[in-house]
Formats: sequence, structure tokens, C-alpha cells
Amino acid sequence: MLQQVEDACQSTKTRALQFAAFQVRTRDTLQGDYRNIIGSSPQIFETLKKVDKVANTVVKVLICGETGTGKELIVQALHQNSDRSASEMVSLNCAAIPGPLLESELFGHEKGAFTDAKTQHIGNFERVHNSTLFLDEIGDMPLPLQAKLLRAVETGKIERLGGVKPIPVDVRIVAATHCNLTQAVENGAFRKDLYYRLNAVSISILPLRERQEDIRVLAEHFIEKHGSTVARTVRKIIPETFTCLQNYPWPGNVRELENVLIHALLFAEGNGILPTDLPEEILAFQKPRVNVSEEIHVPENQHTVTVPLGASLKTVEEAFIRDTLAWQGGNRTKTAEILGISIRTLQNRLKDYEISENGSSAA
Repeated sequence: MLQQVEDACQSTKTRALQFAAFQVRTRDTLQGDYRNIIGSSPQIFETLKKVDKVANTVVKVLICGETGTGKELIVQALHQNSDRSASEMVSLNCAAIPGPLLESELFGHEKGAFTDAKTQHIGNFERVHNSTLFLDEIGDMPLPLQAKLLRAVETGKIERLGGVKPIPVDVRIVAATHCNLTQAVENGAFRKDLYYRLNAVSISILPLRERQEDIRVLAEHFIEKHGSTVARTVRKIIPETFTCLQNYPWPGNVRELENVLIHALLFAEGNGILPTDLPEEILAFQKPRVNVSEEIHVPENQHTVTVPLGASLKTVEEAFIRDTLAWQGGNRTKTAEILGISIRTLQNRLKDYEISENGSSAA
């Protein structure tokens, strides 16, 4: 195992150099700085090329992607590589704030505009004048508020709640969503005119399961990021563990991968992260792989046991004990010898699985 860890360390260094070379070959063709976007897949590079084209413009951008894919990192890259980067970008999650409060957060309100309006409040549109406003989960914005947002986008002016004077604002809007806005428009849940206003340029971020090359570099990045704080030493990942990570579909995408690596760092005992250091849901998903192009030859004096692919270890163990005992005509000594376990262990397993002398179910 120590040799595996040492090999993994050397392999990681090699891949780090290869990744650095990749960055030089590809990202040096981009105008902006995208060091915070980790990934080596062609899909990520194509996304960055699109970001690079529109970063230093006033064009409105709609970013689409599943939860946890890193939409906010793309928004930050758009802002930091624009001429508005000297001013702070403001993010607002439209799904996390109730409708009436969201309207006040966006446009502000005058004193006395509603019961609890004790003082005047400056909204985010005014706060980010000459900067970028990121509207996350735009698909969850209530329809009445969508109409007011549309007016602000079209006119470049806003009105505070309770106010009568239009206020000009110069704001670059970037919106993001995890839902299908086209479907939302068809269902009447999102305004068509607002959709086309916000969707001057669309950038889609593929889920992690569709860009396998990024799993390795992201995992290594998270080990380096959290290794010194979560664990006693910065750890490496052995090849078998990478295989487990690449076999998993990652419904939570990059965010889930980061949490899995933090978990592994906490529970790893040695210098290398083993498959057993991963959370149970990752290990439970692993299935045996069979190369059907290879013939399997079983000697005539040996017995075969058939179990379904994807069967649990408990099912496999029960099948081996049951079939071996039946093959040996109920001889427990021979069965234990063939299975490589003690008689006592065999007796306990027979009791656990309710297996009779001849290998059938005791029941």
C-alpha cells in the first residue's frame, strides 16, 4: 500500500505538470485571467472562450447549469475581466428571498412605503451603479416582479417602492438558473419578453458527469485547498480511489465532489486517500465491471458460483457459502477449507444466512 501511495504522489506531480502545460497551450490564447476556473476538459475551455468574448462588454448574459456546477464562478470571471471590476459585484438569490422583500432589495424603498419602512432603503440596482448585478435562480422570481425588472432592463431606470422619481442606473445584469427557462416560458411561469432581454448571450455549464476529465484535476485541487486545514498533512489519492470517483454520477456536481474530498481527508488514516475513506453513497454506487471480450476458463476440478452483477457483498458471500457447502455434500470442514475461513466462522455464517447441512435454506 505504501508503494501505491508513493506511485500516486509521483503520478500526481506528473499530472500537475501536464495540466500546467495544458493551461499554457490553451488558456494563453484567452484575453482574461481565469485561474479560479479549475478544469482541463475541452468543454470547460469552450466555456471560457465564450466568457472571454463577452466579459468586457455590456451584453446581458444568461448562465444555465445544474446546481453545484459553478455558475457563480463564471459570473465572477465575467465581472473580474470587465472594465467594471474596480466596483463590487452584488449577488442576489431570487429563490431565497420572499417576493415583497426581493422587490425592496432590488429597487429600494422610500420611508413610509409600507408598514415597516421606517427609513429610506437603497436597493441593489443603485448600489451596483457602474458595476454588475448577479441575479441567481432568476427562474424563481415572481411574475409581478418580472414585469418591473423588465422595465428597468428596457429603460435603464428604476423607481423605489413608494417613490415617484425615476432613477437612472448603469448596471450590467448577469442572470443564472438551474431550471429550463424555455419550458417555464411555455408554461407561463416566466415572461417571454424578459427571457429574451436577459438571454442576449447564453452560457451553459455541463454537469460534472459529462466532463470526466475535470474530476481528477478538481479532486487534486480540493485536496490541496483543504489538506492543510482539514487533515494533519496534505494527502494524495491512489488510482483505485480515482476510479471510484469517476464511476459516480455526481448529482451534486462540483460542490458535492468538494464535500466528498473533505470527508475523505477527515477519515483518511495514512498518506493516501483509499476508496474506503470515501462516503458510503460513493462506494455503494460502484459496480463490478466485466470485460465480455475475454473468455473465462474454469478448471474442470473447480466449482463455479453465479451471482448477478451489482450484487451486494452479503449476497455474494451467502451464494459462495451455500453453493460450496452443497458441492461438498454438507461437509463443513471441507467447505471451510475451500472458503479459507475457520469452522466457527462458517457455523456463524450458516446460522446468519439460515443455511442447512446440504446448502439449502433452513427454513
